[in-house]
Order: sequence, then structure tokens, then C-alpha cells
Amino acid sequence: MPRLLALEWNEQEARVVVGSARGKEVGIEQAFSVSMRPSQPGDNLPAVDPGQRLAAALAARGMGRLDALVAIGRTNIELRQLSVPPAPDDDLPDMVRFQALREFNAMEEDWALDYVPIDEDPGQPRTVLAAAIAPEQIELIRKTCKAAGLKPRRLVLRPCAAASLFCRQQADGRPRARLLVDLIADEADLTVMIDRKVIFIRTARLPADPLADAEAAQALAAELRRTMAAVQNQLGGRRVESIVLCGTGPQHVALAELIDQRLSVPAELFDPFAGLDLVGELARAKPEHPGRFAPLLGMLLDELHGAPPAVDFLHPRRRPAPPSRRPTYALAAAAAAVLVAAVAVYILARRSAVSGEISDLQAQIFTLDREIGELNKTKKVVDVVDEWRSGDAVWLEELRWLSKTFPPAQETMVTQLHMLHDTSGARMDVTVLARSSDAIGKLDQALGEGDHRITSEGRQDRPPAKSPAGYEWQLSRTVSAGQERALPKGKRR
Repeated sequence: MPRLLALEWNEQEARVVVGSARGKEVGIEQAFSVSMRPSQPGDNLPAVDPGQRLAAALAARGMGRLDALVAIGRTNIELRQLSVPPAPDDDLPDMVRFQALREFNAMEEDWALDYVPIDEDPGQPRTVLAAAIAPEQIELIRKTCKAAGLKPRRLVLRPCAAASLFCRQQADGRPRARLLVDLIADEADLTVMIDRKVIFIRTARLPADPLADAEAAQALAAELRRTMAAVQNQLGGRRVESIVLCGTGPQHVALAELIDQRLSVPAELFDPFAGLDLVGELARAKPEHPGRFAPLLGMLLDELHGAPPAVDFLHPRRRPAPPSRRPTYALAAAAAAVLVAAVAVYILARRSAVSGEISDLQAQIFTLDREIGELNKTKKVVDVVDEWRSGDAVWLEELRWLSKTFPPAQETMVTQLHMLHDTSGARMDVTVLARSSDAIGKLDQALGEGDHRITSEGRQDRPPAKSPAGYEWQLSRTVSAGQERALPKGKRR
């Protein structure tokens, strides 16, 4: 396989890694950064053209035209976790795009969309981590690469590429929840993985480089705490078990100790270049900030080993193409040709007209079949999603009804309230303390009015030891959500 170049850039610098396959091994030949700041200080200087600056740096190192793998950061895309109804993998691309168009803030029909499946069971509701990028952003990347003498081959989400490198080199087979921290100057990619699967991505802006600034290090610890809380809520209480910093220098060691002290979570260090076949000068001296090259090394190794990236905006997941019908049409055309040839002796004068009509009709059939197929796919997706959402309830309306209906606190007290929606519909599970059996009767009468239904799950004569004095009954009720308050079919949140 020829040499490949992995690349990313921002307003401060560009980072480049060059490698090639050597049999089953991958040799890393170059790893360097290129400044994107103006050569001289001043506010009135024109902005640096990243394509020209990269072209000069590559020419100085004797590199010709190469295919480029480009990493793109979280700040240049829209990223969101989406939930869709149960669906096989072949149907998932259309359903994810349909849901993304409804829930993403700025996404349009022509945006590139790719996703990482989180749930694998097609018989259960599917959850995906979806990412979308505007076509203008892709065109800007293409122009920059063209100016640098490069041909974009893939456009990869940066945090996923760094996670791939870590999993390739460090995965120990245990399904642990780990938080990978890739520090890139004044921002940090925060990527949570379980085993080899990315389930959560954030990019945090920091006041400065946390490796060199104490205040920025404290800000990073706060961002890590917020990320772990969000992941714990998403995973139903499961906690992040360890934090991994990309980099092994003394500043990374100090930052890891600070994180361990502030968050009480073990912090590990990860050298992106460890175990790789480094060639020439790179083997003697690594670049100044080795940790920042983790995404580039990750996507370069994936490509040279034939492993597709988790997210690739140039080659996003799509519904598999249907089996070609060309052989069928070819066979029909051949049969028609034989028939026409057989009767040509008798109806030579009509041969041209009949052949033309057959060709026109076949073309119309092909076009109509394709259009009907596309319309049926779209209708199927819309019907499934609307059916999924139609049974949900407006929980704020249900809480208002419950608050208005419930007897006064002098008679009853709510200790627990669970609201959920499953295959049986939307319902509320309520645990209540009551002062008397009369209060229980009033409660059942109030909750059973209108279009709500209740069932009793049990009663005991005395409440738990720490309950307020005077409440002699504890009971549980399940109240179904009112059908007249269900979401209208197709209603967007």
C-alpha cells in the first residue's frame, strides 16, 4: 500500500503524520507540526492560508502528492445521541437521518451524516451517536487539501480516531468504562468508551493549556466531573472507572495526580507512539507534544490495517443498494429482440415503431419502480417513527393533573413517583403515606376519575420507622397516563 498522510489543523497549528504498510506492519515515517500563526505579529496582517503553509512544509520534506486522512474536531460538527425504534442495521441509516433532521438544530438535507451504533439488538429500540457536517465545511477542507497537493481520502471524527488508537494498543479485554482525555492546547476531547465502543463525546474549551496553567488544570478537572456525571446518568448509574491522559511527560504526570486527588478516580497515562514502528529521525526524537498526535496515528493505523473508521463523513453509512435488476431487463430485452426478429419477415414495416415503443415502456417501468420503491421506504420510516412516538405522554401535563387531583398533604403524602413509558403504555407509579382509610378512599376516587385507571399494588398497616407521625398507612398505586393527553401523532418535541 502506498504512503498515506494523516492531517488536522486549526488556527494555531497543523499536525501531520505520514506512514506506510510494510507487509503486516505499519511504519511511521514522519510526525511534525506546522505553525498556522502569522510570521510577524500584528492585527492587520492577512490570515494564514493553511493550504499554502502545508504545501511549503511538505515540499521542504520532499513529499509529493499523497492521499490524506483528515481529522475534524467536535466544534465543526453537530453531534447528538439519538433514539429510534427497533430496526435492522440495513434500515438504520434512513431512520437515523430522518430523526436527525427533526432533532438537530441546523442540519439540512444536503449535510453529510454518519453515526456510531450503541445498541446492537435490532429487536430493541436503537441508540446511536450521530454526527453531521455541513457541505460548506467539507468543501473548505477539500480546497485546503488541494492547495497543499493532497487528495482527501477520509474525513474522520477526531475523538473516535484517538479512541481507536487507545483500544488498539491498550484494550485488556475487560468491559470497563474509561474516559480518554486528548489535550490539544486550550481544548480537550473527552471520549467515554466501554471496551472498544465509543458511547459519549464532548470537547471542552479551557482558559489555557492545562499542562502549563494551574487554573486551566482546575477547569479541566471540573469538565471531567461534569462529563462523568452525564455518562453516569446516561448509563443508568454506571460510573467511569478510570481516566486516561494522552501523553506521558512530567506535566501529564502532575496533571494525572491532580485529577486523581480531585475526582477520586484513577488516572492513567497513554503514550500514542508506544509500540509503533518509528522510522528514521522520528525513532530518535518524537514531536514536541506527542499526545496531540493520537487521533492522527489512530486513523492512519486503521486505514493501513483495513479497518473502517467509526465515523467517516466522506463515506457515511448508507442503506445497502438493492440487487440490480439489469439482468432481468437484459433477459426481457433479449427475448423481445428474438421475437421481433422472428416476425420481422412479416411485419418489416412496423419493426422500428414496435422496438421504439418497447424501449420507451421499459424505461418508464424502470423509472416508476425506482420512484415507488423510494416513496415506500420513506413512508415506512415515517410510519414507524410516528407509531413509536404516538403512545408517549406529555409528562408536565400529567404532573399538573396529579398535583391538582391529589388530596391535601394533611391527609396524604407522596414518598416516591416514577414516570415511564414501555410496551404497555405510559404510566405513573406512586408510593403514598395516608393518615386514615378514609384518605385512601378519597385518593382512589380522585385518581380513578376521567380517562385514568389505577391498580393497587399492596398496603401495610404501618409506615417505615422514619415516616412522619400520624401517617398509619402506606400504599402503592399505578396510574395510567390519560389518552387524551397523549402526544399527537407526528408531533415534534
